Amino acid sequence: MGMVRAAWFLLLLALLAAADARRQKGGETACDKGWECSGSRFCCNETITDYFKAYQFEELFAKRNNSLAHAAGFWDYKAFITAAALYEPRGFGTTGGREMSMKEVAAFLGHVGAKTSCGYSLADGGSLAWGLCYNHEMSPSQSYCDDSNELYRCAEGVEYYGRGALPVYWNYNYGIVGKGIKQDLLNHPELLEQNATLAFEAAIWRWMTPMKRKQPSAHDAFVGNWKPTKKDTLSKSRELAFEHMMTSL
Repeated sequence: MGMVRAAWFLLLLALLAAADARRQKGGETACDKGWECSGSRFCCNETITDYFKAYQFEELFAKRNNSLAHAAGFWDYKAFITAAALYEPRGFGTTGGREMSMKEVAAFLGHVGAKTSCGYSLADGGSLAWGLCYNHEMSPSQSYCDDSNELYRCAEGVEYYGRGALPVYWNYNYGIVGKGIKQDLLNHPELLEQNATLAFEAAIWRWMTPMKRKQPSAHDAFVGNWKPTKKDTLSKSRELAFEHMMTSL
């Protein structure tokens, strides 16, 4: 799975770099007046829509609306951008200058593409073209209800199988993510397979939020806000932060 995520990351990075080259050749200027320029440390940073356009989203997830895709018609660029805008003031895709911002969005969507792909090496367009094929687990092996969790108790008749852009599993994780995005996902986990904007929002919230005590968020680890100690380096905490974020929910 790590190689697949890396391939998605490199593909999107190539798309972004090509678009950036065309943009500079066309004489467009970066950050004329900026945004959030009232006491924000991200003042005059570009937003994601400045360097990641709808056509790039279409190229990256070229087969998501194919008749064979299981979530055809569900995912779109507008849903991603609407969700991302909520976290741009916190630094998602707006931290560390243009190159770092592009790399972060590429890394995030690389994880999304790998987690939701139904492609394979011989598939039409190749495996990378089939990201966002799913919006929920197709054949759950269980209900993912942990009755021992007293803080986030299972709702009667509700199943907590994987849903979303970075699939969420188990009642306690739906409770945690729901609290983070201010939605009652514990009682209504189906929202993540009914509303693409919420599905992206939940995924970005996970990316921006530490998923384990004493570990950084994937965002902070990626952009360098978190600096590993010698002990962290020896324990490979940076790698663990990404891996735990991807597998714990």
